Amino acid sequence: MSAGMKWVLGLSLMVNVFLVAGGIAALAAVQHHIPDIPKSPTGPAWEDVEKQLSPTTRTHIREIVKAAALDTESDMTKAHELRAQAEQLAQAPHYDAARIVDLAEQARSYENMSRAKIETAMIQDMASLPVNDRGPVAVFVLRPGFHLRKLLTPSQSSPTDGAQPQPAAAK
Repeated sequence: MSAGMKWVLGLSLMVNVFLVAGGIAALAAVQHHIPDIPKSPTGPAWEDVEKQLSPTTRTHIREIVKAAALDTESDMTKAHELRAQAEQLAQAPHYDAARIVDLAEQARSYENMSRAKIETAMIQDMASLPVNDRGPVAVFVLRPGFHLRKLLTPSQSSPTDGAQPQPAAAK
């Protein structure tokens, strides 16, 4: 092997070692700072709220949300149809931004109406909850950016309730 080739291989080895060390240092820095990142800037996550509730209350809330969501299924179907129309228009040769915006706004309106109906059902039902369970639920429901998706999925079993996770229903 020529001396020039040895220099190139040596330089390549040094660069690769430097890159690997830099990657390890970057990974260590990111892992060090991850605990500093707030998990939910708008309030507690549903999993945190669930830990504070009795198993009966957790089940009851999921049933209320599921029933309310089923009642709003026609609104969500309409929103889905409007978004599909908007997607088709967006892919058409003649792009009509005003019509696409109008369809998206209508879809958003139906989605917001659906969320509002579910939120209202939960707020009305909170009167039936024990006082110690009502507080954490109220903090979750009444916060800005209230999200329902976690309440519509099967609950995860917690170590305290001994329940087995239920499989999601097939669609």
